[in-house]
Amino acid sequence: MMAKKILVILLIGSMFLAGCGEKTPDTISDEKSQDDSAADVSTSDEHYTEEGDELPVEETVQETSEETAEETAEETAEGSDGGAYVINGGDPWIDSNLKDNVINTGKLSEKDDFNVAINYDWIISHDIPEGYSRYSSFTKIGEIVEEKAIAALDDDTLTGHDAELVRAVYQGFLNWDERNEEALAPLEVIVKEIEALSGTRDISEYLCDPNRSVFLPSIFEIVNTADLIDSTKYVTALNFGDLILDDSAEYKNKSVVGEIADTEYRKLFSEIYVRMGYSREEADALYDNAIAYETALADSILTNAELQQPDIYETILNYYDPEELYSLTPNFPMEEFIKVRGFGSTKKIWCMLPENIKKISELYTDENAENIKAYLIVHGVIKCAEYLDKQAFDASISATNKIEGVAGVLADKQYAYRCVLQSLPESIGKIYIQKYDCTETKNTITEICKETCAIYREMLSNEEWLSDETRQYAMDKLDAIGINVIEPKEYQDLSNLDLNNLSYFEASMAVEDYYYKLNAANTGGEVNRNLWDNSTLKTNAFYNATNNSINILLGILDGDFYREDMSKEQLYASVGTIIAHEISHAFDPSGSQFDKDGNYNNWWTEDDTAAFQKKAQKLIDYYNGITAFGNEKVNGSIVQGEAVADIAGLKAMLLLASKEEDFNYKLFFESYANMWKEICTYEADYSQLTQNPHPLYYLRVNVVVQQFDEFYEAFDVKEGDGMYLAPEDRISVW
Repeated sequence: MMAKKILVILLIGSMFLAGCGEKTPDTISDEKSQDDSAADVSTSDEHYTEEGDELPVEETVQETSEETAEETAEETAEGSDGGAYVINGGDPWIDSNLKDNVINTGKLSEKDDFNVAINYDWIISHDIPEGYSRYSSFTKIGEIVEEKAIAALDDDTLTGHDAELVRAVYQGFLNWDERNEEALAPLEVIVKEIEALSGTRDISEYLCDPNRSVFLPSIFEIVNTADLIDSTKYVTALNFGDLILDDSAEYKNKSVVGEIADTEYRKLFSEIYVRMGYSREEADALYDNAIAYETALADSILTNAELQQPDIYETILNYYDPEELYSLTPNFPMEEFIKVRGFGSTKKIWCMLPENIKKISELYTDENAENIKAYLIVHGVIKCAEYLDKQAFDASISATNKIEGVAGVLADKQYAYRCVLQSLPESIGKIYIQKYDCTETKNTITEICKETCAIYREMLSNEEWLSDETRQYAMDKLDAIGINVIEPKEYQDLSNLDLNNLSYFEASMAVEDYYYKLNAANTGGEVNRNLWDNSTLKTNAFYNATNNSINILLGILDGDFYREDMSKEQLYASVGTIIAHEISHAFDPSGSQFDKDGNYNNWWTEDDTAAFQKKAQKLIDYYNGITAFGNEKVNGSIVQGEAVADIAGLKAMLLLASKEEDFNYKLFFESYANMWKEICTYEADYSQLTQNPHPLYYLRVNVVVQQFDEFYEAFDVKEGDGMYLAPEDRISVW
């Protein structure tokens, strides 16, 4: 599961390049149920399945791999309830993220399927490594950074408070003797305390206990974040707790991934709950009650797809003074809850979904007390599993792997590093930079960022559809963009965080509590824009709309993306398009709703808005016409922001290329395609297709390059070729 709701609050307006698709994972497993983003079954009537009952994707690939492309395009694998899971197919191109498609189709011409043509040899010669749901250029860079980070964690010569903190978590994770000796004891204390509650009065006392760790589940989540209306100020944001199935849409009509997740989380919960002395029947009943509670809430919660819409702000920007908010929850002691969490001095509360808050209060009755308790217990068990002994940890990884279609596991040190990256993102970045000097890289990338901003000024100047008024404001916003490369200007103060003599479970709780208190201390204060609240080791880059900045992380500056010996063509096609992509987010359907100071504020004329929306709709319609596989269509509305940024990013680099003598456009486009090479599991691909704002990687190649004359000239693409798109049908917004 993923704390999607709070992440939405914290990151809304921040447009990520790789999203949950390929950023370094925020969890110790490869990728939890998504986003980047993050998504990606047995569908039998049994509550859980035994080993070997998962979705037989690999088996299906073996059965169909020798058939013809025409036959396999229609082939399906049958789930245990007769449901069909399509592996092959695609229109106008095959989904080449799925290796089996490429095996069955063979190598194609650059004129017909550019991604397959350029990346064919790589796709055929690589398999998804054990412990991963996908493999790509992003993954390779992540492996490089991970190996170097583990070396830093093992380097006792690195000193300082941050080094002490990360080692405490890293070594605590690896201390299986201590963890196995503790077994489930930390969790048993939590479960027994919740079980002892009788009615909502007891539940209220439990949730409003000032000594209760925020590491534990709650029916409400509260946090300070930058106010979208006045981004210089913090606003206290209130939202609902996690959903087991992550997406409210799953409670109405389960997807393939939803069925898998439901099965595997039930199985995970049952295994650990039975280990604590309960029966499997009791475990199933408790899980059913938790799902019943979430199902009752689902209609009042936006789906993941709805959260990705550019007009989402009109729906979620709901402000209340505290007394007004308390009136929404007559059955729940909201005032006390907010105070004990450290937000009692707030003067304004941002409530994303008022109807959901009302619904939680409506359900907060003694009649529903058992379902509420079940919700708390199930979430507590599922979250805590990975922090407990080896048996519980392995069960947690197994569940995640099956949801993502992952085979095999990672080495313990890899999981330990990912845990450090998740819990102490800034500290691990600081000791990495302490070990590996990044000064030259930082200076080089900063200059490329400045050059790219200058190119965008030229692009904006040449946009004939913009009025002078809107153009000038766009120029002003461009000039105001902050450039952050590799590290923030300032780090969070962790000097008072002490992890000495704590078990791994205790240390994990202590870190989360500490960060939460730092956040609560910001109540009513001014936002410190020098902070990053991120790890530079993630394989990512992002635009933050609330402070109008592009942020290029160290974790993406390696491999196919950046090397000192790159030619101009390779440099522009890789890190150049990444930087240009992020700048474009300032002017995409979401980012364009924020002004140069990072405030949600319309700075467009009505005519320019209409022209922009017309262009965006043409892009949406084009993506809507693409079939990934089977009957699964691309959702153009979800991917429009990232698609706009992809195309604008390439346009910016082509404009820069036009100023170079003897520029090799063929090498440029080949390098661009190489950057987006990927193979992934069916589950991961399906999840990205249906829930992630980033287009599938092969579309980030084929759709993008076919918008530009330079591509047609470099590869002699003509009408009738698979990559051809008539000039009047091209979809560039900028």
